[in-house]
Amino acid sequence: MNLSRNGVGLSSTGVSIGYGHGHVVHDVSLHLRPGRVTALVGPNGSGKSTLLRGMARLQRLSTGTVTIGEEEVSGLGARELARRLTVLAQSRPTPQGITVRDAVELGRHPHRGRWRSRDADGPLAVQRAMELTGVAALAEDTVDTLSGGQLQRVWLASCLAQDTAVLLLDEPTNHLDLRYQVELLDLLRQLADEHGVTVGVVLHDLNHAAQVADVVAVLAAGSVVACGSPETVLTAEVLSEVWGIEIGVTRDREGRLEVRPRGCRRTTALHDEPTLGEPALVAV
Repeated sequence: MNLSRNGVGLSSTGVSIGYGHGHVVHDVSLHLRPGRVTALVGPNGSGKSTLLRGMARLQRLSTGTVTIGEEEVSGLGARELARRLTVLAQSRPTPQGITVRDAVELGRHPHRGRWRSRDADGPLAVQRAMELTGVAALAEDTVDTLSGGQLQRVWLASCLAQDTAVLLLDEPTNHLDLRYQVELLDLLRQLADEHGVTVGVVLHDLNHAAQVADVVAVLAAGSVVACGSPETVLTAEVLSEVWGIEIGVTRDREGRLEVRPRGCRRTTALHDEPTLGEPALVAV
């Protein structure tokens, strides 16, 4: 795999996206940088998945532009764009009767010429992608026999086999058990740190965002209301305002951020915990 060969970023400038009944995303400018993981978080309906799809040219823009490197995404052919950017969507149709290896090989389509001409780098890229995602042992199984979590890892492997400099993922931890959630987040960090990949990921779990991201963009009602490092964005004040419930932010014993929604049945001990982003409490 040669993921670091481009090292390009992906940017939206003044992007608005609508579905016919008004805009879901409003005038958003966001820069995803090479070698960095950018997490998009926000309540349901905040526009984070729509924005990600718009940046991948899967959703038509009402206004604004998206650029990859120095080129506008709208000006690239489909094959050329697919050589630079890949997307792990929330759901994909499950093909019937094809093997895991065949499904992962679908990611190599942009690198083949007409009539499926030879793809010299394909076999190694496919094998490496299956190993990274833990599905190599399932290579000859048919995809319609897999669990939801196994299938999610197969589609991630297909994205990795595509071997692009930009990787976008929409709620990739869905259907995964704890082990594979942790391994997927570690893999995203590896891709950014060791290969210089530009990673943009929509996450519901704020602790996952705190764990994996260099940059967190918080969306509410289609706009980015806060963007920066997890320490500066994932504060009790910002999160409580956006989600409309009381949310505490503390540090665990290893010094990592820990987001804890308090709700209406919090205990005295939880209420007394130091919270980041509140006056006269823990300084970070």
